[in-house]
Amino acid sequence: MPETGRIKTESPIDLAVAYWMGLAAHRPRSALAVLAVLIIASLLAMTRLGVDPDSSKMLSPNLPAQRQALALNDAFPDLKRTLLIVVKAPSVDEADIVVAALTTALGAGQGWIAETFATSVDPFFATNGFLYRDLEAVEGMFTRISKSANLVARLRETQTLEGFARSLNEAAALAEGAQIAPDALKRLYIEAARVFEAHLAGGRHPFGWSTVMDDDAPTGSVARVISVIPHLDIKRISPAKPALAEINEAIDALPFHLRAGVTIAVTGEPALRAEEMQSVLDTIGISLALSLLLVAVILRVGLGSTGRAAMAFGSLVISLVLTTGVAAVVVGQLNLVSVAFVVLMVGLGIDFAIHILAHVREMRTTGTEAVAAVNLTGRRSGLALGLSAITTAVAFMAFVTTDFQGMAQLGTIGGLGVLIAFAVAITFIPALIALHPSMAGEPNQTEIASARRPRDGTALAVALLVVAAVAVLPALQAKFDADPMGLRDPNASSVQAFDILASDPATTPYRASVLVPSLGEAETVAGRLVLTKGIGAAITLTDLIPSEQNAKLEYLDFAAPSIEHAIEGTATDLGPAPDAPPLLTLAARLEGGNPAEQRLSSALRTYLSGRTLSADTAVRDALFETFPLMLSRLGAMLDADYVTAESLPPMLRGRFVSDTGLFRVDVLPEQALRTTEEVAAFADAVISAEPRAAGGPAQLAAAGRSVGGAMLQATALAALATLILAFVATRRAVDTAAILVPLIVAGILTAAASSLLDIPFNYANVIVLPLLIGIGVDSGIHIALRERRAPGAVFSTSTPRAVFFSALTTMAAFGTLTLSDHQGTASMGALLAIAMTAAVGSVLILTPTLIRWARRDARHG
Repeated sequence: MPETGRIKTESPIDLAVAYWMGLAAHRPRSALAVLAVLIIASLLAMTRLGVDPDSSKMLSPNLPAQRQALALNDAFPDLKRTLLIVVKAPSVDEADIVVAALTTALGAGQGWIAETFATSVDPFFATNGFLYRDLEAVEGMFTRISKSANLVARLRETQTLEGFARSLNEAAALAEGAQIAPDALKRLYIEAARVFEAHLAGGRHPFGWSTVMDDDAPTGSVARVISVIPHLDIKRISPAKPALAEINEAIDALPFHLRAGVTIAVTGEPALRAEEMQSVLDTIGISLALSLLLVAVILRVGLGSTGRAAMAFGSLVISLVLTTGVAAVVVGQLNLVSVAFVVLMVGLGIDFAIHILAHVREMRTTGTEAVAAVNLTGRRSGLALGLSAITTAVAFMAFVTTDFQGMAQLGTIGGLGVLIAFAVAITFIPALIALHPSMAGEPNQTEIASARRPRDGTALAVALLVVAAVAVLPALQAKFDADPMGLRDPNASSVQAFDILASDPATTPYRASVLVPSLGEAETVAGRLVLTKGIGAAITLTDLIPSEQNAKLEYLDFAAPSIEHAIEGTATDLGPAPDAPPLLTLAARLEGGNPAEQRLSSALRTYLSGRTLSADTAVRDALFETFPLMLSRLGAMLDADYVTAESLPPMLRGRFVSDTGLFRVDVLPEQALRTTEEVAAFADAVISAEPRAAGGPAQLAAAGRSVGGAMLQATALAALATLILAFVATRRAVDTAAILVPLIVAGILTAAASSLLDIPFNYANVIVLPLLIGIGVDSGIHIALRERRAPGAVFSTSTPRAVFFSALTTMAAFGTLTLSDHQGTASMGALLAIAMTAAVGSVLILTPTLIRWARRDARHG
């Protein structure tokens, strides 16, 4: 449709774009040949493109927290590359027998496991573990062992169901004869009852010998940890993948009865990165394919013909290939955020082609010859197209000047990609139209439907919506989550294992470290830290040396004869065996006693009522499954000796003293840290007491400040740049305001949606606000400049339709990212789709309305 008004002079950008498009149309084969050469070069460069899953590299290495983290990693590299196998079982014995089986299997592994260490089954702690307990607890433990020595010896000799029952009968008789309180055998009876009750219920409960022999042994569910130092394959995207495969094979090879009721999962930095990378890569391909499909459908509907849709789609594919090739050359390795650029470019790289083809088709409806329509499109839309490319590129690159290197990489690739898409569109489409004029549409054939101008009431409705959003926004409080764990798939096994460890302040991965040059200074720092609110412990090498060792070793000396009797002596015969079957005798003896005795008596009578040979075998196995482990621990204690720093296991000592002689203080929270706010509070407490602190919480605190600052800086830079560019484009304050006001509206609505939908800002989606400004300005510039050329008739031109379908392709592409299991990528897609909807809706409703109101006021004035 012809324009009812026009700008008196064409800008230099209009003329430059028209010249370029005319050159491509004049020499189409040469233009396409150049593109073909660039495509081949990009395909070759793409083979060098890799992905780095290390999220700790997303911040500038010049930040103090990053320098301290790098120093910590250099001094103690094993801290970062350790894999943690978390074994959670219903009881301590069930956990320990699985841990023992796994450590044995991994110790015999091939190649990818360098070292394993598990405190609960390590030979050093099996021998010397009691030295780390309170003196009173040591005394109680050895007293119980001494009293149980003959029982253990009897069970060792006769590991049968009848032998077990006879041994309990003897223990009960001995307790009665010595007038020992009935509760003395309470734990023994309760554990035995659990075994029989579990069998009667169709389940299985291994007898907890640790619980019976040690008053301080944990009861109920328990989590054990195996630390694994892997050999890393640095040629892989996930260097720990071979080691993880070996661990998983060992887990799968465990006997079924050991795994029943036991949760086993692997976590640690290498495992978390491997699963995070997998969650990103598994769905990024699906998102890309789906976004391309949706864009193709939208192009066919929006451009009105298969030929024009094919041209636009071809321009998009070329832009994607060239951008990927440039990314390979410029950055070499993508990160977990920038890998999403391929999907972002599907949404953004198509805009220029849509606007060009829509305008060319509009020219064709007036009878303009195809190549002439291309030239007119450049002269009339060149400024809008060029400024759109610049504003979007500026929005992307706004992060380049910040310390947030992870997003700076995406900004660099995205910014270059937008400029590449612009260059491809003004080259490829004119060249193809010159070779195939019919693809631009037949002349004098109307295919462009006029868009309906929004009513003034619609603009007022938007204003009311904004007022409501502003009113609730302070109460909602849009949040920023600096914890990388918030980006990961919560259903991933490594994340679930991480959560198990994080639920206990003694095992939490949220711990800080302080590096100092001497042990004396480490002890001084630790003493200061433990006095700080929120800090539960500060551990140094000194804390690994047990206290009161002489007294504890003396208790061992007193108990040694009893221990030797238990593990290798002959049980003392306490009298003739009863005439009745041992199980029935035991049930009768315990009937009417205390609750524990009654419980076992009841379980035994129920069991005897349906007793079978297979049942006896199953119960016997459950009774004695962990018995050998208990015997080996009793025997190991006989070799206990005075512990020194030099006698500590190398892997344990290596966590506190580096090869270069630096000492580490391990700082733990007072309670489990369950939220990002709690982690930040712990980090602040540690840093306030010791500014040299490094490690996860310190990095999270620094990341929160750095990324939050980067978002504000990038948003301000993008806003300033687009403000200037919008004024350059329109040269009128009224038109500039008409472009920027919808962006403010969209920003408010996006922030409100972030809060209402509980989508906090994070590492991945902080690009939303700067990108909202850049893309929103693009749409505003197209509408404002077309309104200048066709006053009051902009909705009778192709521009609103092009803006709408450009936005639709962008939203469709961004929306496919929500399919990702990676929470960061999914949140980026969701917020970008919301932001684009708000921005384009606001632009289409408010920009022409504001310009019309201003023009009306000017006439009345």
